[in-house]
Amino acid sequence: MATAIGGKGSGQGTAVPFDFRRPNKFSRDHIRAFQIVHETFARQLSTVLATSLRAVAQVTLRSVEQVTYDEYVRSLANPSYLTILSLNPLPGAAMFQLPLPIAFAAVDRLLGGTGESLSPKRPLTEIESNIMRALTERALRELEYSYESLVRVEAEIVQQEFNPQFAQVAAPSDMAITVIFDMRIGEKRGTATLCIPYDTMQPVLESLASQQLFADRTGRDPEAWAASLSAAVSEAPVDLRVTFDTVALASSDILELAIGDVIPLEHHIDAPLTVSVDDVACYRAVTGRHGKRLACLIIEDI
Repeated sequence: MATAIGGKGSGQGTAVPFDFRRPNKFSRDHIRAFQIVHETFARQLSTVLATSLRAVAQVTLRSVEQVTYDEYVRSLANPSYLTILSLNPLPGAAMFQLPLPIAFAAVDRLLGGTGESLSPKRPLTEIESNIMRALTERALRELEYSYESLVRVEAEIVQQEFNPQFAQVAAPSDMAITVIFDMRIGEKRGTATLCIPYDTMQPVLESLASQQLFADRTGRDPEAWAASLSAAVSEAPVDLRVTFDTVALASSDILELAIGDVIPLEHHIDAPLTVSVDDVACYRAVTGRHGKRLACLIIEDI
């Protein structure tokens, strides 16, 4: 630790502490740009968790900090669910961490449970890890979307770990950006983090200033920009489904099903069907035909 003396006139001034072990490599503009990007990621991740787990899920950005990698690793619980990522074409790697209560709640929900059971203090099994890997990959697609305003990246899972000491993506003394999220799935709460070493982000640091982030939008015609955004969104593919009311069966009945068995539907013949867009119920419809094809006629919004 050292002090820097500043002042005017007769040399009087104030001492400003400076830690040579923790140099500030990210400017305020860089930090602000990271906040904007990861606020978007938090909103997108909330949607992914809610639709995938069919539960109330919320992810909010708490803070963006710059610390040494050693300090970051020491702050993590052991065990934790750790995903080492590559952010091509950026060099190096990054790490996404989830607390075990959140990971076990997600696995329980995906396997048909309530997600409210007590979380065991152990690493995930191979089956549980594969389930979480699929969910994490969905989250990474939203991370790519959030980073498009800075740099186009392709996020891929390189490795899954549970002991922070074995997840070395940078030297202990290297500076890194640590993004901290408050996460909730049902009644389970925890703190998730995303750690990106300085060397990984160095190629694009110059474009991370907030002024440059929105420079190409300030002089644009708002109506033209809105029309361009609408045109881009209209081309996005979505999954649309028309479904009958669900049928409840006991586990024993499901296990005894065989080819040729008939399952009577509990859907009344006069009841409308549900039209869902990306698993979100949006419309009511009735069955019909369009030429030689089966079709449905939308009769109301939900």
